[in-house]
Amino acid sequence: MTNTIKNIAIFDLDGTIIDSSHRQLANADGSINLEHWFANNTSEKIAKDKLLPLSKAIKNADYVVFCTSRQLQNADLDFFKTNGLLANKIISRPFGNTEKDGILKKRQLQFLVNFKQFKQATKVMFDDNAEVRQEDRKLFPVINPNKLNKEVA
Repeated sequence: MTNTIKNIAIFDLDGTIIDSSHRQLANADGSINLEHWFANNTSEKIAKDKLLPLSKAIKNADYVVFCTSRQLQNADLDFFKTNGLLANKIISRPFGNTEKDGILKKRQLQFLVNFKQFKQATKVMFDDNAEVRQEDRKLFPVINPNKLNKEVA
């Protein structure tokens, strides 16, 4: 059996394909205030999230990975289903983990570089967090979605 996965698209959620800005608070350095995020990560508030234009690009990849710094819960999965957000693999922050986003995502995405079925595939990641882009570019290209979301809107 030959490898049929030619391209892999990795999408961050918040600020990339989902607008959850109504639940976010930034720290002075521009990073997300995790304590505030956890407190506002409720089913009611998740249901008020909106899709960003880049979410339409999901259907163009052979293999789609959602890689988020969120701690996912059932309300997130319901939002994905309701909005037609389909992924082959969903990676999220383990409960209790407070690693910096870039280090967390780089560690979690290493399988795309190491596993035989993914080695030859073209990989591209979309993430609005500059720290994630800097860290994860050690694995594959990472694109800032902000301009894309404005152009596609």
